[in-house]
Amino acid sequence: MDLSLVNLEFALNASRVINGVSAQFPAGRATGILGPNGAGKTTLLRLAAGLLTPSAGYVALVDPSADFTRPDIRARHIGYLPQHNAAAWPVRVCDVVALGGLAGETWAAGALGSGRQNQTVREALEMCDAAHLSERAITALSGGEQARVFLARLLATEADILLLDEPVKMLDPAQQLKIMDLLARLAKSGRTVVVVMHDLNLALRYCDQVVLLHDGRVDAHGVPQHVFTPDKLRRIFGLDVSLIAHQGHHLVHPLRASEGRHEPDRN
Repeated sequence: MDLSLVNLEFALNASRVINGVSAQFPAGRATGILGPNGAGKTTLLRLAAGLLTPSAGYVALVDPSADFTRPDIRARHIGYLPQHNAAAWPVRVCDVVALGGLAGETWAAGALGSGRQNQTVREALEMCDAAHLSERAITALSGGEQARVFLARLLATEADILLLDEPVKMLDPAQQLKIMDLLARLAKSGRTVVVVMHDLNLALRYCDQVVLLHDGRVDAHGVPQHVFTPDKLRRIFGLDVSLIAHQGHHLVHPLRASEGRHEPDRN
């Protein structure tokens, strides 16, 4: 299911955070949202999830039978993974993941503890390389292990649209690749996957398209190989880079922080 953002505006404490943003997140694609700190990435993702209400513009599920304004419809179709997750109680990992299914019609009707639920939890943990943690208390896990468990909880929602805010920032390099590969596979299977991220090389390798934000506006939207040019990365991130092709992959090689960051193009 496609998700569309149309002319979104959002202000926080009288300061405009999102300014006229339009973008489409199509099913079957992995989309990366990138930009410098303070660009509005997390705010945009929360607007897309329906957790914030825009001051202008709207968000739409591109399906005539799905009304984005209804919380139950959003919960059924959209899974959201925030940047920060807290584990306050020593709940078993399998039970934490099971909570992800409460938005679904079957589980909400009283199927907690059913065979279907147990299978969904088991599969979600396996996909996130966390099945061996199933009986442990989540408070006893490392930050990276917890991150994989919370991702499994997201997958247990079985949502069509997955919105993830920096899902790999706590992971070691091998786990980063595994999780990004998983998200790319989920997109190819037909889901809509939208990931806020900072790693330009992971975006180049795994994202079908990227949205580059700057000062609350879309500076560029397209295939990452076309969006990540040296001039644009210097202007937006204040970063001098060289672009490299290696073993079939494009890579961004950071050279140095440039002297200044210029205002974005308004064209």
